[in-house]
Amino acid sequence: MVPTAEVRVVVEDEWPALKQVRLAALQDTPRAFWASYDEVVTWPDERWRLWAASGAAYIAWLGEKPSGLAAGIILEGEHHLINMWLAPEARGHGLAEGLIQAVAGWARRDGASVLTLWVVDGNESGRRLYQRLGFELTGETQPFPEGDPRTESKMALRLT
Repeated sequence: MVPTAEVRVVVEDEWPALKQVRLAALQDTPRAFWASYDEVVTWPDERWRLWAASGAAYIAWLGEKPSGLAAGIILEGEHHLINMWLAPEARGHGLAEGLIQAVAGWARRDGASVLTLWVVDGNESGRRLYQRLGFELTGETQPFPEGDPRTESKMALRLT
């Protein structure tokens, strides 16, 4: 039997699932994110509760297992998609698209006309996914944190 696959907004009492999936992402692909597992694992439960209650975090569920994550954040007046990740076993079920569309819906409901994200240069599968869903490169790039020679490129999706 194929497990059900769905994307849902995280609610406050689901903070343990949010923590579980975020830590799984950091262990599975540690070089994809600015934060490290060692840093995030020390977050107090209250920080997870607040994030879960924000209405801007979405979990992809494969059956009863939290298997993916994407979230929205407003930074310097822009709505950004952050923390995009899917467990290997969750890929190929349409969940990546569902996560991105969920965050885009959050941004639209908040009145945003554009949703942006940063994609690591060299992550061609991620870049293709974002382009397929309408994101375009903006021409902006930025370095990763000190000591990491990689760069990332900004992409934007028009929401209106």
